[in-house]
Amino acid sequence: VISSNLIGDTILSTGVIKHFSNKYPEVKFTFVIGPSAKSIFKNFKSVETIITVSKKKYNMHWLDIISNCYGKKWDIIIDFRSSLLSYFLKHKKKFIFKKKNNINHVYQLSDYFGFDCSDLFIETNTEEEKIVAEELSNNFKYFVIFPGGNWEPKIWSIKKYNSLLIKILSQNENIKFILVGSKSEEKIYFNKITKNIDSKYTINLFGASLTQTAAYMKKSNLFIGNDSGLSHMASATKLRSIVLFGPTNDMIYGPIMEESQVIRTKESYEYFKRINIDKTKSYMDSIDVDKIYNTLKKKNYCE
Repeated sequence: VISSNLIGDTILSTGVIKHFSNKYPEVKFTFVIGPSAKSIFKNFKSVETIITVSKKKYNMHWLDIISNCYGKKWDIIIDFRSSLLSYFLKHKKKFIFKKKNNINHVYQLSDYFGFDCSDLFIETNTEEEKIVAEELSNNFKYFVIFPGGNWEPKIWSIKKYNSLLIKILSQNENIKFILVGSKSEEKIYFNKITKNIDSKYTINLFGASLTQTAAYMKKSNLFIGNDSGLSHMASATKLRSIVLFGPTNDMIYGPIMEESQVIRTKESYEYFKRINIDKTKSYMDSIDVDKIYNTLKKKNYCE
């Protein structure tokens, strides 16, 4: 399996992996994958090898991939990156997926492969699940909050996140917030998002592994966050979500989970395609706190 370097696209492809794993229970998978996404398959029972590939100048990383995969006749090659790798390797069957525009990514996969690819998954282990069981209580509802992202233009204001959390708590004392993201995002966002919020209402999960984060999501009630790999993880863990979109395409990357919601900026994605995006600033300001809070009330997410 030649996987995407992106966490989100890799998670969205897991329905394909599950299909082949179920169809061929004895199958063993080799994943060619980038360093940030490789831990997604850490607990996957059918893994034989994970080949971690970091990008190099002049695409020289593909020589590393070929050298690691050459000399074996593969039963099936699944290429999510539309590369030429399969032409250099012996194989019985190959699938080379190419993305399309304006169709949800999961439905694109289903259309290409000819089977339902919507049953996404992330396997968690016993130790990860035990940590969650010991920390979470049946007396509270848990909202997973992701204020970060890998592209500044799609990141909602951290002050507005803070205002939203305060507003939720003002009406609902039985809710706790699980704050997720990378360790570097903790330095940027943690103090600002928790301002004027009692620490007893927050769980700091910044810097936790992807699979540990997934274990928490499996026992949570709602995800609120920017369009990201973690928003797709919410779908993979069957966690309903509210995902915020601006200059990224919700037609392709909106959540597939039932009862999940997309909240867009007043500007459409088509509008953003027509302008020059300044990569140093956010374009999410037209989403206000009340719009999200009213969605929470309308959908009875807090009850």
